[in-house]
Amino acid sequence: MHRLITILILIGVIYWVLKRALFPSKGKTIASEDAGEDLVQDPVCGCYVPRSQSFAVAYRGKKLFFCSQQCFQKYQASNSLPKD
Repeated sequence: MHRLITILILIGVIYWVLKRALFPSKGKTIASEDAGEDLVQDPVCGCYVPRSQSFAVAYRGKKLFFCSQQCFQKYQASNSLPKD
C-alpha cells in the first residue's frame, strides 16, 4: 500500500515538472504584462482605458486621454480646441 502511494506521488510530481517545463503558463505572462499598466479616465464618457491604448492629446500643458477619436472630437467641439 505504501509503495502504491509513493508511486502515485512520484508520478504526480513528474507530471507537474514536465507540464511546467514543456508548457509554460500563458496566463501568468499576460497578467504580469498588464499588472503595470495604468488606467486613464476619458473626460467625455468617463470610461477607463489602458494608457497604452488611449487616444492622447496635449492641451495647455496638460495631457488628456480619450477612449476613442470620437470622444476626443466631442471634447474638441465642446471646449473649442484647435483642430489639427
